[in-house]
Amino acid sequence: MTDRGAKGPWRKRPSTILWVLSTGQLITWGLVYYTFPLFVAPMEKELGWSRNDLFGALSAGLMVAGLCSIPVGAWIDRGHGRKLMTGGSLLAAAMMFVWSRTQSLPVFYLVWIGLGACQSVTLYEPAFAVITRVYGPRFRQAIMVMTFIGGLASTFGIPFAQLLIDRIEWRPTLLVLAAINLGVAFFIHWLFVPGPREEAVPIAHATSASVTPSGKGPLAAAVRVPAFWGLVVAFAGYGLAFSAMSFHLIPLLAERHVEIGVVMAIIALIGPMQVVGRVLLMAGQRHITAIQLGALIYFAFPVAMSMLAAGISDVYGLILFAIIYGVANGLVTILRGMAVPEFIGPEGYGVVSGALTMPTNVMRAAGPILASLAWSAFANYTPVLWGLAAIMLVAAAGFAAAALLSRKASPPRR
Repeated sequence: MTDRGAKGPWRKRPSTILWVLSTGQLITWGLVYYTFPLFVAPMEKELGWSRNDLFGALSAGLMVAGLCSIPVGAWIDRGHGRKLMTGGSLLAAAMMFVWSRTQSLPVFYLVWIGLGACQSVTLYEPAFAVITRVYGPRFRQAIMVMTFIGGLASTFGIPFAQLLIDRIEWRPTLLVLAAINLGVAFFIHWLFVPGPREEAVPIAHATSASVTPSGKGPLAAAVRVPAFWGLVVAFAGYGLAFSAMSFHLIPLLAERHVEIGVVMAIIALIGPMQVVGRVLLMAGQRHITAIQLGALIYFAFPVAMSMLAAGISDVYGLILFAIIYGVANGLVTILRGMAVPEFIGPEGYGVVSGALTMPTNVMRAAGPILASLAWSAFANYTPVLWGLAAIMLVAAAGFAAAALLSRKASPPRR
């Protein structure tokens, strides 16, 4: 990717901002989002809290992250990305420090509410908004690069945190993670995210109209398109299943007595498979439509869930699961970007995408606690996995309906 700002100060060059901010995504996703399951067992053992108590705090944090997404995007559009992302990493460091000292369940809930707010200003959505301001019409390629790097977050974060927990136990591990987040705050977000005085690069061919030809606002028009609601079902179902799997896969494999080294290897494989999926899509993007991509993804997810539900615990079966699940998971973010203009239309892309993101985030928040409650009710993960497979079938039906309805609504080609 060429860098039009190559002659400016190196710290303000788009390519520098992209690669440094992508490294921040790798660290933040890896250490703030993905590591929670590693702390469940030691906290249950030391503090006597139930799994439902622990995952309830996580879900509360994810709910806060979802509810904050719309105002955070508006603030970044006004040029406040540096303050928000720096403040988010500082708050994450503070919350992890408090977490390392906590003996109280209410305090733990407050910690995760704070970490949810941190995630709303440090993860993909705000980073995408910053990169879009920097790259303008080239934002799609830049976001693709960022997702390549971010796709390795679990591969980096989970083994790293597990190594620390094994060596120094869980409380000191949180202090190390807090210190790393301080470094992200100052050496990545504060130094490299553009401030409000730096003018955003406009996106080429953006329309200035805020309403559709029918006179309705773009969101009001979008919710009247039947395909919109099909996409809501598709992406919300994915959000619930993805979140449940992200935070329960480690306890699930531990329940099946899979050796910890194998568990870490399987978790580490999912990240690279996400990247492989994105690389393959980049190579063949001119030859695949959003409908074809979605059909592939929503076929793969129920298959992956069913494999686990069927009881696989051998190394080769788990590797196959990680490949299927990882590739499909890596493609969903890109599918969301392709589906909105193709299924609904290009007007009001940002606000329509935000409207689709809200129910996804709500379901993402519900996923961990619902899976935990189901696990408590059935005393094992097999019924939970069959339930997730069923949810992904419903999500697949939603995507199929969106694809069919969007084709019916499209004018015939000549």
